[in-house]
Amino acid sequence: MQKFIQKYTGAFRNIRLLHFFYNLLHRKGLAHNKHLYPYFELNKSIYKSISHKDFIGKKAKNPWLDTIINEKDIQNHPVFCHFPENIETQLLQWHKNGFLIWENFLDAETVDAINNDIDNLLEKKAVDFNYTHRKIFNAYRQSFTIRKVIKQKQLLDLLSFILDKKVLPFQTINFLKGSEQQAHSDSIHMSTFPQGYLIAAWFALEDISLEQGPLSYFPGSHRLPYITNSDYENTNNRFMLDGDANKKYEEKAQEVIRQNNLQKQVFTAKKGDVLIWHGNLIHGGEPMLNKELTRKSFVVHYFAENVIAYHEISERPAIFDTELVGEIQDEFYKGQDDILDVPLG
Repeated sequence: MQKFIQKYTGAFRNIRLLHFFYNLLHRKGLAHNKHLYPYFELNKSIYKSISHKDFIGKKAKNPWLDTIINEKDIQNHPVFCHFPENIETQLLQWHKNGFLIWENFLDAETVDAINNDIDNLLEKKAVDFNYTHRKIFNAYRQSFTIRKVIKQKQLLDLLSFILDKKVLPFQTINFLKGSEQQAHSDSIHMSTFPQGYLIAAWFALEDISLEQGPLSYFPGSHRLPYITNSDYENTNNRFMLDGDANKKYEEKAQEVIRQNNLQKQVFTAKKGDVLIWHGNLIHGGEPMLNKELTRKSFVVHYFAENVIAYHEISERPAIFDTELVGEIQDEFYKGQDDILDVPLG
């Protein structure tokens, strides 16, 4: 069923009523919203459509590094000194840049194991590409190595520090070739209330050159206002979603890049490097100059715990893998308070 849905591109994909029934079938992955909706004074069914319009006029706390720019406050935090010096330097620039790079985060043995897992899973037809023919979703369900990486304590500690909350993995996407995806921010696809509580970690599974279609990003773009469905010509109505919403959104993102004179950087990563970016950082995939080359990589998106997670572009609540979330909570977070429960300064 999941494989069919990932490949299907027809009109049924845009019928709201079908989304409602899909949500009912996956009620376990939405159960966390039963206490979050009342907490944030959201008076609606957890199975219904949801968008930024549901939060107009509501105020809530944003991630601390989105608002705190005093370096001493960051340096004085008791967790800060546990990171490598190069990461500390980049954390002090997070508010300005919206990304950081941890070189050689994965060793060669781990990277090779992931690549072997993906090759074997594709051969066995245990995983497949979605309708883009570029993306393999949620291979962590079949790959022990990927599952281990996305639960790595060093990574979870860093992401939790940035968001000031515990983080929970939501999905993984593996690539064999460059995505060549137009510039976008993840926040239109994976949204939160309060805003800012999505973060991504992208892993290079081989050395990547300009010919392979590397990832690119626009430093500082995360500080711009979030683009929502109200910011472009979206024709969603009570019954149907706009089938061209993604194309229209990408055109809006290009307009934002031009209007703000954003400067692009290209990431020619080395095998094992990880790029971590803010959920509102505009990024994309460069053109593949040599179509025969691979660009093996994978990305994992994390939501913070205890925020409302949804998909703005399709106006659906985000459905969590309760088994994976349970593993994370039992293995890493049992008995822990949120990371910023420790007073600053």
